[in-house]
Amino acid sequence: MKKFISTIILLALCSCSGISLLSGSDPSDLYTEKFMTFINAVKEDYKKGQSEIALKKLQAYQTETLLPTEKALRRNLIGVINFGEKNYEQGIYNFEMALSSSRLDKNLTAQIHLNLASSYYKMGYLDKAFSTLSITEFKNLEAAESKKYHKLNYNLANELDKPSNAMRSIIWYLSPIDTLSGLKSEVMYEKLMGSFFQLEENQKKRILQEFEDEPFLVVGYLGYLEAEKLYYKGKKDEAKDLLGWVEDRYKNFQEVSLLIANFQFRLDNFTKMNPHSIGVILPNSGDKVEFGKRALIGIDNGIRELNNKFEGKPPFEIFVKDSEGSGVVGAYRVKELVEKNYVSVIIGGLFSSEATKEYLEARKHGVFFISLSQIYLPKEEKNHLLLEIPGSVESLIDNLFSEKMLAHFGKKAAVIYPDSERGRAYVDEFWRKARIHQVKVTDVKTYDKNKTDHRETIQKLLGLKYKREREEELAIMEDIHSLEKNHSTRRIQNLKPIIDFDWVFMPAFPNEALQIIPSFTYFDAFNLNIIGGPSWRSQALSRESYKLGSLYFVGDDFSIKDKTFVNSFIDRYKIKPRLIEMRAYDAFKVISSVLSDNSPGTRDELEMLIRNKENFSGITGTWVLNDGVWLKKMVPLKLRRGKIEQVTLEVKADAKTTL
Repeated sequence: MKKFISTIILLALCSCSGISLLSGSDPSDLYTEKFMTFINAVKEDYKKGQSEIALKKLQAYQTETLLPTEKALRRNLIGVINFGEKNYEQGIYNFEMALSSSRLDKNLTAQIHLNLASSYYKMGYLDKAFSTLSITEFKNLEAAESKKYHKLNYNLANELDKPSNAMRSIIWYLSPIDTLSGLKSEVMYEKLMGSFFQLEENQKKRILQEFEDEPFLVVGYLGYLEAEKLYYKGKKDEAKDLLGWVEDRYKNFQEVSLLIANFQFRLDNFTKMNPHSIGVILPNSGDKVEFGKRALIGIDNGIRELNNKFEGKPPFEIFVKDSEGSGVVGAYRVKELVEKNYVSVIIGGLFSSEATKEYLEARKHGVFFISLSQIYLPKEEKNHLLLEIPGSVESLIDNLFSEKMLAHFGKKAAVIYPDSERGRAYVDEFWRKARIHQVKVTDVKTYDKNKTDHRETIQKLLGLKYKREREEELAIMEDIHSLEKNHSTRRIQNLKPIIDFDWVFMPAFPNEALQIIPSFTYFDAFNLNIIGGPSWRSQALSRESYKLGSLYFVGDDFSIKDKTFVNSFIDRYKIKPRLIEMRAYDAFKVISSVLSDNSPGTRDELEMLIRNKENFSGITGTWVLNDGVWLKKMVPLKLRRGKIEQVTLEVKADAKTTL
């Protein structure tokens, strides 16, 4: 945490030629050309690592004729060099001396205060560091220095147990960001959410009011989230007042305006709802009809079990609509089910190509949508009224970046992804999580899923494509191989592959994986940690796993200990349930969990029930609500010699040294 402090101090030396002047002042009033020429020469010495020479020059410089700001700048630089040499007391002495004559240059004064606070922090004088920052006019700092100021202030406020101060620091730190995707990809975003929602309601209100004149996206977004929270607590008038406040002050941010418009639409359109009516949208015609029939068996089993559980109460009724294998048709069916059948929940999206459009229509009406496939939308376009039974893209990546997974596999990763909507959804979320968890992404390669030969992609990943960059190494290896006695060995290439990653993430379907993975051994890259997704629980991959070595994937734990479900399913339908049937059945497990204790009369009440749920459990896994979206808990699995085994995660020997 303290590493960045050194950067703050060094920045002062490297950027002092850009010192800001008082508005309307002549540069010659603050710094002479002769003095700045000297300062630039000192900086060059320091950049070359000659800190001792730079310090001696500064100390020997005659100060009698210097202007006040020049004296301050000289003292500040002496302090900076001492700080760099860990002579913190000497640094503090010189920073304090610098403050006595820096008043005319506001930028320099702010920088000196920051340097002084950093020195106190290094010495463990937290109260002094905090009080020094509190009198620093941080608005006079350059953008990069200002961020470091707010990060230091946040750390100090946390250590001194000053939550409101910590909250202000995070807001200022994130204030330059003007998109929600940019905001959510910041490392400090999770701290923002944690800090804000730990505050009391009156504290949150004061924080928002304090920033009401600042045009920051982060403040508008926090205001929107708090309005949502108030509404679902039943404080509807307060929520509407706060929404109006946010809408008025942050209308220049289109994303905030869209959030408010969608929320307002839901508030105004919580139409009549029958809690016992459940909508189902499946492809019951076209080339996907066989999959639709299988899902319908799972649906039938689910509704039977649900009505048995609530025997003696009004029965649940399902309304089945045909998507015709089209997302556009599916979206229209959603509208029909809401407006004509007053359904409380919709189960649909058997295929991702249909799921996205169906969900977007359901979201418009504030309907709980349970998708039987993944939805490839950015995280910020999803909410708590969407549950993806197979586990979302966010679910897989969240499990992939768990502390135990990173400790086991390491923190250097490469990615090979298909050039498709699905592939881009995975890689975008991968980048976001890698930044948060400080995972080094060594390379990212895309492949054309319509091709069958992917050797060129792997060649690039392994550093074998552009041999010119490795000419010297290639010449040596060719000489070595020319001396080998056995010339009958066929060589694909002379260079060794560059394996600068601990593991490779490959969100490929099984048929694509079967085409890609052999290319690694083709180029002499053996025993790699290759990790895929839930679809790798595949008979095709299983059959070929004898040739592919050990493969890993993150997926559902299907070790069903209670065989009641399987046995009753076989008794009822004379077939063994497969993945589609199990996922359809799990949709009803979720519905049962929502409606087990209550019978909501409006969409408003149903949404409150869903938001207040900590988790849902089914036979294929458990879903937890995290940062407004449902994430499925998954397990790391290993595919070897045709068998699937759960992975015992252990700490990688060099995990701590890997960036």
